[in-house]
Amino acid sequence: MENASNSQRSTSFSQETSEQKHCWICFDTDDDDYESNRDWVTPCKCRGSTRWVHQDCVQRWIDEKLKENLNVKAHCPQCYTQYIIVYDEVNYFVRILNKLDKTANQLCPFLAAGFVVSTLYWSAASYGAITMIQVMGKREAITMMENTDSFMLLLVLPSIPLSLILGEMINWEETLLLFVQRFTSQLSLLRTIMPSFLCEPVNNSTSIVQFNSVVNPTTTLCAALLFPTTATVVGNLLFDNSSYSLLQKTLLGGLVYMAVKGVFRIYQRQPNIIKERTRTVIDYHETDTEENN
Repeated sequence: MENASNSQRSTSFSQETSEQKHCWICFDTDDDDYESNRDWVTPCKCRGSTRWVHQDCVQRWIDEKLKENLNVKAHCPQCYTQYIIVYDEVNYFVRILNKLDKTANQLCPFLAAGFVVSTLYWSAASYGAITMIQVMGKREAITMMENTDSFMLLLVLPSIPLSLILGEMINWEETLLLFVQRFTSQLSLLRTIMPSFLCEPVNNSTSIVQFNSVVNPTTTLCAALLFPTTATVVGNLLFDNSSYSLLQKTLLGGLVYMAVKGVFRIYQRQPNIIKERTRTVIDYHETDTEENN
């Protein structure tokens, strides 16, 4: 039995050594590079002629993989065996420098995230302070901030732009529109007074995408951050000769601006929804294409 197993091993070994080598990267065989004497290696568990690969070919293939991601482990794309890669040892000082580079690469993402968060926080706090000065007036705002606890001030100022953004995301126009429609449908007199598009029921279960149903992040951000300035301008224009304070003028200007904006958005939204419901696909005619060209 032992002689038989030894003979089988020797037979399989002779078959492996006698088979033609075939590089799975450059597709050359050992006959093609007979004169170049290129080194061959079998770095994985694959069997057959394709288990062979040139040393320089697999080195280039590993370099390409490391360019995509330095943290990836090079492995065979067929059997997924991880390649065993060895390097010549460097001196102690270079090893310390390599460890320092590795530690820096691991810590830098966290430090970068901290810098970004800090920048956003102080930008929000600065915007909050500028908004208070714009809305209340410079003297009143500075006096109020000086009399407020520092810890509370660090919480309140950054919350101002956040509150503006959250407020801009509230779609109160649609809620008001649905309320008006339900109230109008119950009273026949209002149906004759209200515009026809307000009497048109809105079916939220329709498969048609409703007009302005997708929130644009950049538009929402700009509208929210510009709202204090807009409210101040509108308040000063409408209530310039009144005895109201700057804060009162800004609040009234903001309410007027929101009301006018809401009316226009309601007027714009409902006819476009009705327009979307009339959408149909017509038959194709060759003459239509010729006319369009």
